[in-house]
Parts: sequence; structure tokens; C-alpha cells
Amino acid sequence: MKELFLVEPQERYRESFEKMVYEYSAHGEKDYYEMYKEALSNFNQYVLKLKNNSKGIGVPASWVPSYTYWLTDMDDQIRGVVRIRTSLNNEFVRKYAGHIGYDISPLSRRKGYGNTLLKLALEKAAMINLDKVLITCNEDNIASQRVIENNGGVFESVIFSEEKNKQLRRYWITLGI
Repeated sequence: MKELFLVEPQERYRESFEKMVYEYSAHGEKDYYEMYKEALSNFNQYVLKLKNNSKGIGVPASWVPSYTYWLTDMDDQIRGVVRIRTSLNNEFVRKYAGHIGYDISPLSRRKGYGNTLLKLALEKAAMINLDKVLITCNEDNIASQRVIENNGGVFESVIFSEEKNKQLRRYWITLGI
């Protein structure tokens, strides 16, 4: 596997990020396409919005500040995205979203990128002084369960998300051990 690292969103990755967004569309993954399609119409504004989110600028009251990083390789290919939320200060994040949300682009799956992405994200979470993080995944997402467990995730419970109409598995990972 090529060397992988997390980068802050920036113009230099526009083409690769747009490619990833179209991959989600082509693979029928509407939720991820909807999450990222804003970048297709105004990439610079989208990047600015992500940077502002980390500072709490323009974050809706029903959400929390979050850092977004892109998993990339030496060829500047975006392999995945991770969002690290700074707190669990609202019910939705506390129950369903957790501290860390991530996704691997469809053509980059089953190659170990998820494990690397979460490992690097945990390092970033520790750098913003989180000592324990909550991560959730759909109960039927076996790959994500393995990624979380491979990175030290300790299963807590299964809850039902009305928004997703799915069961979610909740895991905790203690950092700095």
C-alpha cells in the first residue's frame, strides 16, 4: 500500500475530490453524494466552509465544530474523508454521530484504507485534547465494525436511528494509552 496521510481540504485536491464525489454517485451512494455535491458547484467555498467549521464559524446550533481531513496518497488521490467532532454537546452527536465519522470512496474500499484513516484520525483527535471518542456505524456495516475494532473500539450498545431508519453500533476508543 502506498504511503497515506491526512490533509486539510485545499484547492490542490480539487480534481481528486470531485472524482470521489462522482464515484459515490456512480455507485448509487446518494447520502455521500449529497454530503459532498456542494463541492462540485463551488469548490473554494466548500473548502472555506470546512475550514470555518473547525473554528465554530457558521456551525448551526444543532451541530458542533468539526475538523475535516482527507486521506490521500503520494499521488494526491483522495481515498477517504474523516470528520472529527470536538464534543458531544448535543443530543444528535451524543447519540448517533459520535466524535468521528468517516467514509472511504467506493473504488478505494477493501484495501486497508479504512484502518489507516481511523488510526490517523485518532492521532488528530488526541491532538485536540480528546481523551475518549465515540464512533458509530450501521449495524450491517461489517467492514466499518472491523475497522473500529481493529483500532481499539470497545462495543457499548446498539441503538435505533430514526433518521437513518437503521440500527447503529456504538463504540468507544480511549486515546493515549
